[in-house]
Amino acid sequence: MNILFGISDTQECRNAVESAIKLAHSLKSVRFTLLHVSMEVFIYADNGMMDYGTTEALEEKKAKALLQEFSTLFEKEGIICEQVLKSGEPIDVVLDMAKDYDLLLIGASESNLLYRLFGSHQNRFIDQSPIPIMVAK
Repeated sequence: MNILFGISDTQECRNAVESAIKLAHSLKSVRFTLLHVSMEVFIYADNGMMDYGTTEALEEKKAKALLQEFSTLFEKEGIICEQVLKSGEPIDVVLDMAKDYDLLLIGASESNLLYRLFGSHQNRFIDQSPIPIMVAK
């Protein structure tokens, strides 16, 4: 089974790792892909002195560290994960990638990435997903 786990820097996503690991151990064959979608960086400096390249590099560094943090949690349980970092509009990116997987896993809570970013648009995401979604606590 190929599972896409959409991660964000939230406690809810960290809590979902335990459910993901239990699921992985219950399956004969599983491949996890950890996906983090960074919002595109927009800078509005009052004085015009912002360095876009530096800001973008810092965001990428934080995103890669987040992916590594989650990957390490899986590796401790003997599960190797592919790490994917994308930027753009999170719903579009996740839906585009989801078509190549069997299951989409997200963390549960109204404070998770999807709810915070999309609010009422979360229903659009769920309705348009081409694959089943597991919401884990």
